[in-house]
Amino acid sequence: MTPFIFIVESSLPLSARIVLAATALSTSSISTALVGWSGASYVVDLQRLPPADNGGIEGIEMTTLTLTLKRLVTRVYDADFLVETKRPFAKWELAQSVLLPPSKEDALMAAKGGAPGEEETIAETFNPATGEIVGRWIVKWENDSAGICHGTGKVVRHFNVHEELL
Repeated sequence: MTPFIFIVESSLPLSARIVLAATALSTSSISTALVGWSGASYVVDLQRLPPADNGGIEGIEMTTLTLTLKRLVTRVYDADFLVETKRPFAKWELAQSVLLPPSKEDALMAAKGGAPGEEETIAETFNPATGEIVGRWIVKWENDSAGICHGTGKVVRHFNVHEELL
């Protein structure tokens, strides 16, 4: 539409045409960005990682699409790090922090924790076409089985999983 504003003869001054063109371009850019933001978390494929293939812990592999429809696969090595989110257009997110129960209450869960200061990769996002890892979600263990998580690179952190995939 923007080129036609300049081509079609009109009594509008050039400054008004520039304002109309800028408005059309910004509206298009903003709506595209909103579609990309809301659709980036949509999971198109969900697969379980059986404990036998994942170090004895059940994990999940989720495929999402970028705005340009390129596939990104996020492997969550421990499904307990997926929590419900309050973000619109998403159902799960990778946890910001975790607090595991003491070993006397739940020995299996407590065994998942690491030593204080130890870092562990919880999830990885990679490009399946090239195998290149584009981001990681890492937990750094502190005292009392508490862990603080942070991302490196461009990890997909929010997921909108349709009920049919569950």
